[in-house]
Amino acid sequence: MSYTSNASNGYVGREPDGSEARYGRRRTLAFVVPAMALPLCASLVYFVLLAGSTVAMVIYAATKVFTVAWPAFVAFAVEGSRFARGGVEWRKHLAALPLGIMTGLLIGSVIIGGYSLEPIGDYARGFRDAITTKVTEMGISEPVPYVVFCIFLAGLHSLIEEFFWRWYVFGRLIKVVRRGTAYLAASFAFAAHHYVLLGCYFSMVGTVIFGTCVAIGGALWCWMYRRQSTLAGSWISHALVDVAIFYVGYHLIFTP
Repeated sequence: MSYTSNASNGYVGREPDGSEARYGRRRTLAFVVPAMALPLCASLVYFVLLAGSTVAMVIYAATKVFTVAWPAFVAFAVEGSRFARGGVEWRKHLAALPLGIMTGLLIGSVIIGGYSLEPIGDYARGFRDAITTKVTEMGISEPVPYVVFCIFLAGLHSLIEEFFWRWYVFGRLIKVVRRGTAYLAASFAFAAHHYVLLGCYFSMVGTVIFGTCVAIGGALWCWMYRRQSTLAGSWISHALVDVAIFYVGYHLIFTP
């Protein structure tokens, strides 16, 4: 997103002194940290406690709206940001795509290749019934609804996650905490609701391993966003990884 801010901590025309800088840091964390926890809390409701219900669908949709609306509200209403003049920086976005495509294809190949290996494939197939039950609860137990839902997740939903977790959460944390802390906090907070989802399918060991892989992927996308100053690369990488995951899911659910 191209935008300009009046100042990093909201002080115009001068550098903030120590107390003002601490206030700016506390304010940033006050708006970011609770927002980081909401997707985890919501996933416990819509994917576990009320799974399969109409209320769960409403909460799921509301959570996605929040992950778009909250960063926009904070950026423009709290931080005083505004859209930069000059339009979209297409050259910068396009320059980020090769690395995004390369990393997405590489990680996707590892996922599909790993599934084709007997130990990992057999482990995943051992949870076929649990996975089928969950997608039935979600109303996507037939090939066409499943594919349509996966297109939404790989396309639009991956962009929403990049906007929230990389642009908003990581983009704010990196300014107010140590670099390593920003990477760890943003990546494992991103992975947190994935641990919940994976826990509905797999054993504890599998959930920890696969969920931590999500955190590592999140750290990679944080690094890409920081290096490239655009979400284009991390988005296409994220989308391609999702395609690989959904391909494995399709094979598990619909292939005898």
